[in-house]
Amino acid sequence: MNERISGRQFALMAAYVAIGDSMLVLPSIPINDAQQNAWISALVGLAAGMMVVWLLSAAGRLYPHLTLVQAAEQLLGKWIGKAVSALFVAYLFLSIGAHTREIGDFLTTQMMPETPIQAIHIMYAGILAMAARLGLETIARTGEFFFSFFIVFLAAFILFLIPDIKLNNLLPVLDGGIKPILRGSITMTAYPFMELAVLLMAIPAVRKPQAIHANFMRGAFMGGAVVLLIILLSILVLGPDYATRSIYPSYALAKKINVGRFFQRLEVILAFMWLLTSFIKSAIFFKVLQTAIAQTAGLRTEKRLELPLGMLVVCFSLIISSNIIDFHEADHYWPYMDMTFSVILSLVLLAAYAIRRAARRKGTTGSGNKGKD
Repeated sequence: MNERISGRQFALMAAYVAIGDSMLVLPSIPINDAQQNAWISALVGLAAGMMVVWLLSAAGRLYPHLTLVQAAEQLLGKWIGKAVSALFVAYLFLSIGAHTREIGDFLTTQMMPETPIQAIHIMYAGILAMAARLGLETIARTGEFFFSFFIVFLAAFILFLIPDIKLNNLLPVLDGGIKPILRGSITMTAYPFMELAVLLMAIPAVRKPQAIHANFMRGAFMGGAVVLLIILLSILVLGPDYATRSIYPSYALAKKINVGRFFQRLEVILAFMWLLTSFIKSAIFFKVLQTAIAQTAGLRTEKRLELPLGMLVVCFSLIISSNIIDFHEADHYWPYMDMTFSVILSLVLLAAYAIRRAARRKGTTGSGNKGKD
């Protein structure tokens, strides 16, 4: 990987991946499980998620000059490494297809109901292909440029919602016990944090490998804090019942804004923030998918893969589910797929590294003793 990004850009990429589509579609899931205690689920998920990021960072620092695909082949051997890489490629492809479908479902149900979803998917996949052609460095710089706008819009969004906050929506606390809270924390851990495994493919591009851990943790915490804040606002403003029934609680929050009967229905603020974070996240996934395919297949270059990948993404996004309700049924099993390619894969790589290191030390010690004899 010849591209180079700064530690700050890597941290912001982690923040974008953590926020991404989670800002719009995640809040209703833990609220459905834990009701008014979903903010506690979010806190638990944030703590667990930071441990996941620590694990990902540890795995990424084993070989900071290698991508995840290259490190898997280095540690697990050629054939097992290729098999793991192929499964990781399939995971990336499924994720991009799901992100594209979320964009299409949101725009056709909330903003442009008369527009065919196929047209939205084609345009979105085309933009992702263009971003991949420009490279990871360009994507990182774009995210860095727009992040200040995102913070300003987020601050305005929170400020305008303060008059509608009802603290009674948080009561009663812990009335359903601990099980619903733990159930709600699963998705809060998976969607913002476990999907950060994608950045293990971008670590070789970071200019200062020694700063990877700090930036990884900082960016992930920033993104998790934003998601936690959105979940808390959804409960405080909408109430747990309304937030559970809504597919897009944060978009419903934007409709509540009414300041002096002048600033009203500022859904465009939320739509801009979500489309921005979702696009940067999808662009990172698309570029990483392109690189992973090239390295797994042993191609000399990853160029010219953008168009066929874009076409495949469009086709898959249309057949992934029959409707929006069916699509959101994936929330029951998707976190476990995220766990497989983040927690389990990282543990496997760390274990393989420890075994190889122990075997190397044993071989060195044995050679030394033999020489003395």
